[in-house]
Amino acid sequence: MSNLYRFLHLTVVIFVFIIVGCASRDSTGINAYNQFAIKAAEAGLWNEAIYRWNQVITIDPNNAAAHNNLGVGYEAQGKINDAVASYERATELDPDSKYYRINYRRCRLHIRRSGSETTESVDEPNSE
Repeated sequence: MSNLYRFLHLTVVIFVFIIVGCASRDSTGINAYNQFAIKAAEAGLWNEAIYRWNQVITIDPNNAAAHNNLGVGYEAQGKINDAVASYERATELDPDSKYYRINYRRCRLHIRRSGSETTESVDEPNSE
């Protein structure tokens, strides 16, 4: 009977380590993808940065910073409607962030001023 208790105890301990390890890997992955994306963006490699921020969002769909950064990437590529959608999502997730709200408003103002509101759709893939 004591062997059974040891086995159960060991099984529970291993299970806890696995769960903690998986959770750590997600946050580590998010940080690694985000840092890589920032470096890529600083180097002007917007496709790579966007890819990495999308990976962050895949891991954590409610990561407001990743949505905001994705908006920056889209805006740098001239994909203004995609940028607005990303900024809007960031603002929904963190309405208290003045930076997200400023980006969202500024980008929407750009669309109104340029009259390009109907030239690009968020749902349509680009034909590049």
